[in-house]
Amino acid sequence: MVANPKERLTYEDYVAFTERLENEQRIFELIDGEIVEKIPSFTPSEIAAYFIRKLGNYLDVNPIGRLTTPDGGYRMPNGDVTIPDVGFITKARLPHRPEREAPVPPDLAIEVKSPTDRVRPLRRKAEKYLEGGTRLVWLVFPEERKIEVYDLTAEDVFTIDIEGTLQGGDVLPGFTLKVADIFKSLDD
Repeated sequence: MVANPKERLTYEDYVAFTERLENEQRIFELIDGEIVEKIPSFTPSEIAAYFIRKLGNYLDVNPIGRLTTPDGGYRMPNGDVTIPDVGFITKARLPHRPEREAPVPPDLAIEVKSPTDRVRPLRRKAEKYLEGGTRLVWLVFPEERKIEVYDLTAEDVFTIDIEGTLQGGDVLPGFTLKVADIFKSLDD
């Protein structure tokens, strides 16, 4: 964490900070008025790449939206700037590519827990995505080999284990992905 926790930074402060020369190769989010650096980690990156490949293949056949990698940001209605490990937004909600962050939340946010992440803030981030209008959030837990699904239309969070299958629902109609396949690379 970079900022003084008593000082709530604005989007303009965030932009100025991220554009400093010393920060050009680093990735930051703005969460609750505080600048937070995203720390790279190999396993979460490998899992995010798998999702990107599968979702990219889906979007080749169903060109309904745009896919972002771990450096594509989204401005949330509460002022946060989030950078999911994988993001998806429909072309209907984002018809033109923005110069910086998308001015709206993603339709799908995928966050892969890294060794430096704490579970409670990660879950709170998922809830904030939903509060901001994100329709579907997948929290991926590599060590436990499970995925928590946060769906804007569901009353409760549910967990899919290694035997289950993720479904894209209304966000990605017809998209399915076996959870075991997501974690297969962890076995070699």
